[in-house]
Amino acid sequence: MQKDAYMSFHFTYKQYNMRMKLSKILAVLALAVFSENQAQNYLNYSVGNAHSHNDYMQEVPFWEAYYAQFGSIEADVFLVKGKLWVAHTEKELSADRTLENLYLDNISKQIKLNKGHIYADAHKKLQLLIDIKQDYKTSLNALVSTLKKYPEITGNAGIKIVITGGRPQPNDFKNYPNYLYFDGDLEKNYTPDQLSRIGMFSTDLPGLVKWNGKGIPRDEETDKIKKAVDKAHAQQKPVRFYGAPDFPNAWVNLMDMGVDYINTDHIPDLKKFMNTIPRNFYKNTKEYATYTPTYKTDGTAKKVKNVILLIPDGTSLPQYYAAFTANKGTLNVFNMKSTGLSKTNSSNAYITDSAPGSTAFATGVKTKNTFVGVDAMGKAIAQIPDIIAEKGMVSGLISTGDVTDATPADFYAHSDNRNSSEPILKDFAASKTKILIGGPTAGLSQENLQKFKEAKVEVFNDLKSVGKINNRTLVIDPLASQRITNGRGNWLADAFDLTLNDLKNNKKGFFMMIEASQTDGGGHSNNMEQLVTELLDFDYVVGKAMKFADENKETLVIVVGDHETGGLTLLDGSLKDGWVFGNFSTNDHTSIPSSVFAYGPNSKEFTGLFENTEIFNKILSAYGIQK
Repeated sequence: MQKDAYMSFHFTYKQYNMRMKLSKILAVLALAVFSENQAQNYLNYSVGNAHSHNDYMQEVPFWEAYYAQFGSIEADVFLVKGKLWVAHTEKELSADRTLENLYLDNISKQIKLNKGHIYADAHKKLQLLIDIKQDYKTSLNALVSTLKKYPEITGNAGIKIVITGGRPQPNDFKNYPNYLYFDGDLEKNYTPDQLSRIGMFSTDLPGLVKWNGKGIPRDEETDKIKKAVDKAHAQQKPVRFYGAPDFPNAWVNLMDMGVDYINTDHIPDLKKFMNTIPRNFYKNTKEYATYTPTYKTDGTAKKVKNVILLIPDGTSLPQYYAAFTANKGTLNVFNMKSTGLSKTNSSNAYITDSAPGSTAFATGVKTKNTFVGVDAMGKAIAQIPDIIAEKGMVSGLISTGDVTDATPADFYAHSDNRNSSEPILKDFAASKTKILIGGPTAGLSQENLQKFKEAKVEVFNDLKSVGKINNRTLVIDPLASQRITNGRGNWLADAFDLTLNDLKNNKKGFFMMIEASQTDGGGHSNNMEQLVTELLDFDYVVGKAMKFADENKETLVIVVGDHETGGLTLLDGSLKDGWVFGNFSTNDHTSIPSSVFAYGPNSKEFTGLFENTEIFNKILSAYGIQK
């Protein structure tokens, strides 16, 4: 304040006020830039930032880290009988484990194999960190003598040899060959010439903070780590923390704070983690405003005429929260107050597939994996569209996948093999379902086309060609199976509108099922972008369903996944900036219960933990239909 008071003598109050406003704007902009940099920071990391700590203790020294394409490998050396032996302590020393046969010979071999490059990709480099465990003078002399045999290494721009542990004082760096670099000490000040010989800076993390890698560091600890990183970067050098916790949450935090080399003793784990960053990270570029519900009929205890069941395949709470984060803290489905959990196991497996998953919704019966609309003995079971047709109600089914995929098929077909596309599609002719819309299928045979003609089912090749629905309708549109990022556009919302505009004219009521098929694909492929973009597209339609429920006042909306896919965990993200970073534990389904959301009359019946078959029972009860 004294400085400000002094400055006020030299410029007017108006000028001062403008300067203070400018300072605040710059501070906000700086914070925004930091947040944006934080989001993009993960994408700057690769296995080139991985450091194989005590690499010689791996089951296969050098080669495991090398084939993982790590950017840095560490070896501890002792001088024994004029040669450098590799070991963690003197007790493990062995004449057959030398720096030459474990590292230098192998590096030389790969350089020759790759025509002068350490890796086949000429842009990739390798740092060899040599930790001197004894007197550095004699050890370094022995190292220099040994390296004379390897000019392909010492003269290679893709190889950096950095000395750590016992090393000379900065004034003596010049006494060693230029191909040798030294590990820097952040507490020391270096002249420009000395700094040119610093390969990187290493710091003892436990000596700096008490953070154990779980959660995030305390603010003052974060500040200490960032100051160390910034000090190294100000000198244009990379930084490494030894003694750092070695598991995903710790890696995420260290990357978040800009640490250049991530230490690990778990090469396969860090390799997989680094290589999957591009698929595990997503920043949204097209958020949307969610619908604001009125809640006027929500939770009321009265019969409904209409039920809209929305199924995001392979989705549970982690997937929803990823989409919620990407949409900057808003999601239509999270505006539903009635929430529950659905147990997903099939009749013959702890982990279900989609066929018995949605057969449970459609029929109220648990069946075997791969079984569609039949019980565990293969006997056909009545499905919701057929049951409500007896009451004069109509049904429509929509999917962003093959029209014979398990989820839509569960509501109109009967088969003990979900892959039997032709007989599954044939069943639509006899089904009471009025409308079926989805993607291409191998099941559209000439025989089936004849069956549809006999059953007076109109068949369309794309959604846009359907002007108005008059009769039973089958739409097989190639656009349906495109991912949203590949140009599907508003197809799902348009299919919803087309179907709803017809079904709502039925005075007795209707049932509609909408499946987001490709959310499941995002889980199977461990692709965060696909998962989130497909789920956001789906959630937009959830908002349209909620809006109709508010206007109609006799409609129950239910959102439930048939199972979880991918074993997704969320490691970092920003609700403010719409980015999310996660990790998948599998490329298949898991047993995690599915989140259930409901809105409208009878929505409170969908709270708590219950079997997936209860979705069917609760739907019929909401209609006032006795099973």
